[in-house]
Amino acid sequence: MKILTGIPASDGISLGVCRVVDRKKLPVRRRSIKPIEIPAEINRLKFAVENTAEFIENSKNISKDDLTDDLSFIFDIYLMLLRDNMLIGEAENLIKDNLVNAEYALTMSCGRLTAQFDKSANEYLRERRSDIESIVQKILRFMTGKGPDAILSAGSSEIVIAHDLSPSDTAYMNKKNIRGFVTDLGSRTAHTSILARSLEIPAVVGLGDVTEVADTGDFIIIDGFEGIVIIDPDRETIQKYRQKDGRYAEYIRELARHKDEESVTQDGVTINLYSNIELNSEFYLSNEYRSSGVGLYRTEYIYMQHGNVDEETQYGILKDAAEQNMGKPLVIRTFDLGAEKLAKYMPHPSEKNPAMGLRAVRYSIRHYDFFIKQLRAILRVSAEADVRIMFPMISGMEEFHQCREAVETAKKELRAEGLPFNENIKTGVMIELPSIAVISDVIAKEADFFSIGTNDLIQYTLGIDRNNEYVAYLYMPCHPAVRRLLKTVAENAEKSGIECTVCGETAGEPKYIPLLLGLGYRSLSMSPASLLKARMIINSLSIRDCEEMVRDLNTCAVAADAENRVREFIIEKCGSVFFH
Repeated sequence: MKILTGIPASDGISLGVCRVVDRKKLPVRRRSIKPIEIPAEINRLKFAVENTAEFIENSKNISKDDLTDDLSFIFDIYLMLLRDNMLIGEAENLIKDNLVNAEYALTMSCGRLTAQFDKSANEYLRERRSDIESIVQKILRFMTGKGPDAILSAGSSEIVIAHDLSPSDTAYMNKKNIRGFVTDLGSRTAHTSILARSLEIPAVVGLGDVTEVADTGDFIIIDGFEGIVIIDPDRETIQKYRQKDGRYAEYIRELARHKDEESVTQDGVTINLYSNIELNSEFYLSNEYRSSGVGLYRTEYIYMQHGNVDEETQYGILKDAAEQNMGKPLVIRTFDLGAEKLAKYMPHPSEKNPAMGLRAVRYSIRHYDFFIKQLRAILRVSAEADVRIMFPMISGMEEFHQCREAVETAKKELRAEGLPFNENIKTGVMIELPSIAVISDVIAKEADFFSIGTNDLIQYTLGIDRNNEYVAYLYMPCHPAVRRLLKTVAENAEKSGIECTVCGETAGEPKYIPLLLGLGYRSLSMSPASLLKARMIINSLSIRDCEEMVRDLNTCAVAADAENRVREFIIEKCGSVFFH
């Protein structure tokens, strides 16, 4: 019996025979071409791109009966990449400028683009690397005559083991009733993992070398909760996991019953559950699960799709978002990237450490016209909906004042043009730097609301990159320093009478909900897919117990001890609804 540990990508237990499929990266060699061969190589690339687009469209159609509208956007993003000048256009330029074959030019273009993503301070964008590499591999398969897929050869009820998979692979697996999948590569936020969760296909990713360890025909167990894969389990282990699978089936049935309930604790305290929205197509699930509104609307993809997009396009996208949000609060976060991702569209200096450089409001303030354009679009939508503006990466009062002044400038321009907007639009701060958390009592007197970005707040407080395999173990939301900062911010917001929402990943992690409630938070924002689990946990808790647990944590000087105590607490209080 061999036990491997990876990243839990999609909940569920699966037991069965596996099939190892050949999905490793295709080897690509450089071949010099003559100038006369340039048109032929570019046509080869274009033909492969067209075939790939057709394949993805077919995959989307195959899945349309199983996917809600909010997840069909995953295939649209892949189609968008096939039209992206930074990927395909750059490859064509490399063919012409370097006189190289199309395969090599495409891999060069892919490497340059993923290197830019790797530099991003935005975790979501860093993890888009796997999506780009996946689409490139599909193009290469068509270009080299390998065919679109090896997944199709797998039979029903099998578990697929592969080096890497794409969303279209996952869609095909769903149609063929594949019981689960395991990969060498991948992350929890890659689109393959997102789709697997939607289709309820158990999955573990990021195992490193599972394709080298497992053989086709092996009996294996996937534990999508813990990220565990067991090859050739003994009889006792098989029985244990079959029982766990039965408990999970009952848990899913219980989860569905919470869809139309309110988010209220056992002692009668209402908790606001908001959604984090990436693209407008995600509103379907947010509304389906009855969120209180949108606590974080990321504007990054507007720019990722269009670059330095004009005001009217921004206004149209944001107006559509407001309409789909059905009159509920919509907190729009302003530009939160370094423009190194958009170098072809937007000016940006070369930086050694972009994560701590010219990004977010720092970029917006420096490029004032760009900032005003976005603020005008947001303000115009505020005339028709409950829209609020949130500024990311604020480090001190100076930046907040500059952002507020920019809002006033945008308002002045709109007044002069006779365009309507909400004169009293709320402006808030994203608390993700320790500096602003420490002086949250000062800024709370001027800001209309706070939103806690726990991902960055924890990383900057502890000085670790949780995507770095060597230090990721140090990423602990229950660390005493993090708890103190969270408590401080919550207390200062309450004293000033402003709403304070946690919108980082910690808010959507069930085991940390008691911690946040005990620290004083009454508003949480998360992925729409996490809303029902959060509601079920909240309905099983009392604020009194959560506050008592937090007081107990004050005796835990060691972060790991505090993490264990939080886990013990939720199992004790929510064991019937917290699946682990």
